[in-house]
Parts: sequence; structure tokens; C-alpha cells
Amino acid sequence: YNQYKKKIYNYLITKRMEEKKMRKRSLVMKSLILSMGALFLLSCGKTNGSNKTDSENKNPDEEQVTIKFVHKFPEEARMKFFEEVVADFEKDNPNIKIEMTAYGDEEIKDKTRVLLGSDSAPDIFFTWSGERIQQYVDTGNAMDISKYLTEDQEWMKSFNPVMIEASKKQDAYWSIPFDYSCKVMIYNKSIFEKAGIKESPKTWKELEESCEKIKMSGDVPIAIGNQYPWVICHYLTSLNGNLVPKEILKKNYELEDTNFTDPGYAEALDMMKSMKEKGYFNSDANSMTWEMSQSMVQEGKAAMIYEEVQNLKIYNDALGENGWGYFYLPMVEVAKGETCYITGGPDEFMVNSESKHPEQAIKFLKYLTSDAVQSKMCYDLGFLPVTNVELDASKLIKGTTDIINNNLSAPGMSEWLDCVLNQTVADTYLEGCQTIFQNDTGAVIMEKVSKTAAEVKADK
Repeated sequence: YNQYKKKIYNYLITKRMEEKKMRKRSLVMKSLILSMGALFLLSCGKTNGSNKTDSENKNPDEEQVTIKFVHKFPEEARMKFFEEVVADFEKDNPNIKIEMTAYGDEEIKDKTRVLLGSDSAPDIFFTWSGERIQQYVDTGNAMDISKYLTEDQEWMKSFNPVMIEASKKQDAYWSIPFDYSCKVMIYNKSIFEKAGIKESPKTWKELEESCEKIKMSGDVPIAIGNQYPWVICHYLTSLNGNLVPKEILKKNYELEDTNFTDPGYAEALDMMKSMKEKGYFNSDANSMTWEMSQSMVQEGKAAMIYEEVQNLKIYNDALGENGWGYFYLPMVEVAKGETCYITGGPDEFMVNSESKHPEQAIKFLKYLTSDAVQSKMCYDLGFLPVTNVELDASKLIKGTTDIINNNLSAPGMSEWLDCVLNQTVADTYLEGCQTIFQNDTGAVIMEKVSKTAAEVKADK
């Protein structure tokens, strides 16, 4: 009201000055302008029956809001996907603006904690599953979103039950799964052919035999970029599940029993050490980045890499559909643990407990997990869906359909070791994933892990 009143006042003053200068303005025109101003001011002064201002009467669904959204997919193709998804969402929801920021795997771990304590805190932020969810619950950063799932049963039932249950802690849902990734061994077919390998290995012994053939033919058998120690940690995720009885694994991972003394733990680490000593890994494993190890396989400098299914597309683009293949990491022939388990877990999004716009944040998460976006994600990026969306196999990257079907029929899941463990314990384990290539043995490393686990439990 005051804004328009001021404009009219300034307008009238300007006109009067023009009259004094030009002395050509008629009295009739003056009256007309004053009348229009009076009518306008009168209309501004009217109130509705409830005597509320325009802002008080505005529908919440029409309120203009900005949702700050942080994820871990900064790569060009993936950012393009998210930009298109955000643009479509904003077109359908003109009152909601998505302010998107992305950080890589390593950077986002610390960046999210910093952002959540700042004035630029996101409304929606990325996390992995397991203890990575729990840490934000414990710090009070995560919003309990159970009611939104309970109130919208169609949304709740659209998820694969295993995926949505990964979001549940302490009988409440704290996050929404967005995509799912698991591990497979990717191999360069030309290097396999050069080494005379006609079939992919089915056992650990056969894997070592294949590595020896590749090494003798002059190539690096397996590319390891262990500057980020989660690389070896992913091998251990699979091997621990194979070598350690399930009930012992569960008690240790949940710190019910802090003694990681089952011989399977040390054996898994020593298997990695042995592979390195036999020359089956590149010699500079601990100083090589993960991205460099990926390039080794794509450029024909290494035969294999233990890779996430999320990344199949980059090998398909680099080597062509017929230039690469995959197989599941072979298990030890005689083991006390489980076989055929999936190694992996869902990527999750959480809503900030202090978000001023939780309804709009949930609306965007519903869109991210809609059939339209989940199918687009699978076709464009090669990611695996967390919902029961029906997919056109002809639009998927080679092998994706078989991997999805295998996951659905798998007896269980070995969740990322560095996510399922308490973060402090995981940090000690991750340190061991590098020192195993130096002077440490599996037994020494597991003693350190047990000590850290006992200290963490004592502090709780």
C-alpha cells in the first residue's frame, strides 16, 4: 500500500513541477489524475471479510520458496541429468526453486557437516546408508519423515522393501533412497583375449590363475586406486561376508561384540596383501586415485577393476558395448560365511530437521523417486532403481537387466563396510586398508579395529 501511495505521490509532484515549468496543464487533467489516485488508494485500503493481509491469505502451495539441494554427482553427464530433472520439476511447480550444489564422493563427507552448521544449510542433503544415516540422526540434523510415508501409502509401497528399510533407524524413517549400486568386476575383453582367458573366473583360485596369465602377458591384472581406502574396503565388504559367519559379523558390526577376532577378518586383509605381493595390482596402488584406476581399464592398461554398477556407462562409452564384460567377485571355495550376497547399498537423501520448507522438500523427493525420474535415471545414467518401476530393457546399458534380476533373487546384502560400521571404527579399518600394503598384517590391523571398537562402546 505504502509503495503505491508513494509512487502516486511522486507522480503528482512531478506533474505539478511540469505545470509550473510548462504552464500548459489543464485543470481538467489535474482533476482526472487526482481522482484516479484517490480511487486507487481507496481500493488498496479495502479489506476482506477476515481482515487479513494478502500474504496471510496466500495458499501455502503457492508460496515462493527456495529448496537448497546438495548431492554427490558433480560429473558432467550426471549434472546434466539432475539439471533436466530440476528444470522439469520447477516447470510443474513454479512456486518452488531448487538451488542445487554437487560435491564428489570424498569432498561431500566433510562438506555436508560444515554446511549443516552454517547459514547456507541445505534443505535436502545426500548420505550413504547404514551408520551414515545414524550419525545425522544422532546429531539432530535429520528430520523424521515417517509421517509422509505413512500418509502416502502409494509412495511407501512404490519402493523395493529392502531399499526403504535401509532408511529405517529406531523404528522411524529418516531418509529416502534414490538409487542403488552394487559391485561387479569389470574386465577389458581385449586384454583377456591377449592373455588367453576364455571364461571369467568363478572361484578365488581361478581369479588368481587369470591374474597370473594377464601378468605374464605384460599387463596389470587389476587396477587399484587406493588413495581413497574405501577401494580395498569394498573388497573387504564382500570377503568378510564370505569368510565370517553371519551371526558373528552382525554382532561385531553393531558393536554388540567389540572383539573382531574371527580369523576370517584377518584372512580377508591378508588376501589383499597377497594379491599385491604377487604383482596382481598396480605397484602404486596407495598413491593412485580411483579415477586413474578407472582410466587404466578404459585405456587398455589394466584388465580388471572392482567397480560399482553406477559406473558401467563410462566403460560402455570408452570401450564400446562389445569391448567389456563383467562378473561377480569370486568367493573363497571353503568359507564360513555367506555366498552370493550383493555388495553395495542405496544412496540416500535426508531432509534437514531445521528446514523451513519440509513440505516442498518432500514434494521434490517424491518427484525424484517417481517412475518418470527413476526410469530416466536408469536409461541416462545406468543407475539401478530403488522403486518397482517397470523398465524397457532395450533402453538399458548391457547387463543392467541381469544385474537387477540377480539382485532381486540374491539371499541378502553385504552393506558397504565403511557405512555399516560406527564411523570412528570405520576410520581405523580404512587406515588398515592402506597399511596392509605396507608392513601390517591382517591380524595386527584387526587388533587395532577391536581396540577402537571397545573404546567407542565404552564412551557410549
